[in-house]
Amino acid sequence: MFSSTVALGSVAYLGAIVLGALGCGTPHIDKPAAPDMAPLIAAYEAPDAAFDAGASGEIALAIALIDELLARTALREQLVDVLADILSQASDLSDLEGSGVDFTFEADGYMRITRVCAGWALPARPDRDANGALLVTATFSQSGLDPLLWGAAEACRYGVGETQIELDRVGASADAVRVYWGDAPSNQALRDRTLLIDLNLAATVDGERLPLDFDFRSLVDGTLEYRIPRQDGSLIARVGAGDVVTLRARNGTFDCDRELRCGDSRPAGDP
Repeated sequence: MFSSTVALGSVAYLGAIVLGALGCGTPHIDKPAAPDMAPLIAAYEAPDAAFDAGASGEIALAIALIDELLARTALREQLVDVLADILSQASDLSDLEGSGVDFTFEADGYMRITRVCAGWALPARPDRDANGALLVTATFSQSGLDPLLWGAAEACRYGVGETQIELDRVGASADAVRVYWGDAPSNQALRDRTLLIDLNLAATVDGERLPLDFDFRSLVDGTLEYRIPRQDGSLIARVGAGDVVTLRARNGTFDCDRELRCGDSRPAGDP
């Protein structure tokens, strides 16, 4: 659905080119600082709001709204495609052949990826001027890719079935999309990764403008977790198959249906 171009900043890669061609010293590369996702990671690991059964209707509505937005935009699938492409690009760059350059992750560096969006016409013909793009930054160090990528959308148009979708940044934000995949090795398959995704986008879906200002976690088994802000912190709702919702809170873990009619709680932190 997309096409990609990559701009690379790397001490190892650019240094090899400069030294080979000019005999100069290794150039200095300013590696971009990644956004801080530590508070969000902590919120998913240890939710700090208490669950009050009296607020079940309000919480169930918040879960349903996130469910609907993800279903209408297929945004999880789009971001997984982008991440897969980045991992593929990193793998290709780490094993360049026939170019006179031996690229390995021997120093800090970064990749900037322009992912041109597919647009609304069929067959898809990616055209940045007409269809926009996702602009993504990924950094790496000696051990491989760092565990976080971030970027922005610029009038990115794509279709989901008959639905026409356009994603755009809010204001001038350069990190309107953040994806954290942990400390797994770069070559680990996406299906074996837990992804934490933080969004601050505007989506236009069939002409209706909607805010996409929420975060969620995609687990290895395919289920999703949503963070539900409350006055005293946040709850984590795990949405499983059928009508099952597992709600994690400061005061325990609750097995519920979609209307958040819940059974007895288990101690906080239990699976």
